[in-house]
Amino acid sequence: MPDAAKGRQGRGRLDLLFFGYFVSHIPITLFVDVVPLLPPALTPGFMRALNVLLTQQLADPFMVVGATRSDMTWFRSLLASELLLQLPFFFYAAYALWNACPARHAPLLVYGAHVSTTMVPVLATLAFGDIDRSSSQRLVLAGLYLPYLLIPLAITAVSLCACLRALSPAQGKLKRS
Repeated sequence: MPDAAKGRQGRGRLDLLFFGYFVSHIPITLFVDVVPLLPPALTPGFMRALNVLLTQQLADPFMVVGATRSDMTWFRSLLASELLLQLPFFFYAAYALWNACPARHAPLLVYGAHVSTTMVPVLATLAFGDIDRSSSQRLVLAGLYLPYLLIPLAITAVSLCACLRALSPAQGKLKRS
């Protein structure tokens, strides 16, 4: 059996969920999350329409185009990080998960821990921040953002366990020598 086919047989359900997460995150990053970073004149109409849906229909305070609130600078920096650092990783992660690459777990562990950490202030701002949103609007937004905490947390847990399992035989060999 070819190596690639052997690798794909090693994929589990969680790897497929994680694969879907990364593949779906590529267009979300390119067409939704990048909009607040672009000058309005450079933003295509369909991307502006998606942004209007988020900011006006769903009352998302983070994605407002042209916002000058300095207290949202932290969120803009997360969007820039997503575009510059995470977007290239999404392609690697999708490839590695689809092919069940044995070395996928260490980079996925770093990604999952990083993104989980960045989502805590987002969700805390929705829950406790000084934003002019009703409780029901905050719940809808929390529901929109929560998967971006829960899935990376699951990626972290699965990858940590895989890394620890991979290190266990090595630890045993080190102790014997």
